[in-house]
Amino acid sequence: GHLSAGDLLRAERSRGGERADLINSIIVAGKIVPSEITCGLLWTEIQRMSETTKNFLVDGFPRNQENVEAWEAVVGRAASVQFMLFFECPLPVLEERILGRASYSGRKDDNVESLRLRFNTYKNETMPIVNLFRNKKQCIEVDSSLAREAVYALVKESLSEMTDQTRLEAPLTERSECLLGLRAWPKKESKS
Repeated sequence: GHLSAGDLLRAERSRGGERADLINSIIVAGKIVPSEITCGLLWTEIQRMSETTKNFLVDGFPRNQENVEAWEAVVGRAASVQFMLFFECPLPVLEERILGRASYSGRKDDNVESLRLRFNTYKNETMPIVNLFRNKKQCIEVDSSLAREAVYALVKESLSEMTDQTRLEAPLTERSECLLGLRAWPKKESKS
């Protein structure tokens, strides 16, 4: 199953309330949401999905040492981390892609200022985690500046040993094609 830490945080933010305001202010500032919030959301979702799947791809996590420690405290030995997928992409390519996504995403953090803040946070807090996984020989590196189809093929190949063969051969869903940028997102109907 695929879990996006960002999607879970945005869903929590959309529910409103004090915690939603905290999440929103942190995301807009390009900072990392407190680990106890993110780990709690991820672990709740993993437990919910575990009846139908045993392997999970957690997108956007861990981002710093605090995340790693919180994961170990919350999850412990209940789930083992096999590897990290590390998508390397130069800042100019990221800027171009994020600004392109901004035209349809509606995300408050899809702007150059937030992107640069996020990139600096990434360099300072996430790269040490990438190096931690590299040192443990648990880091699969993907050049994500390549064309989307090429990146998808590399990821698919990297995950093939842990993916059910029927899922591996199944065509992409419409949502997956949209996420990969292979198809435009459907226009939202206006409420009259």
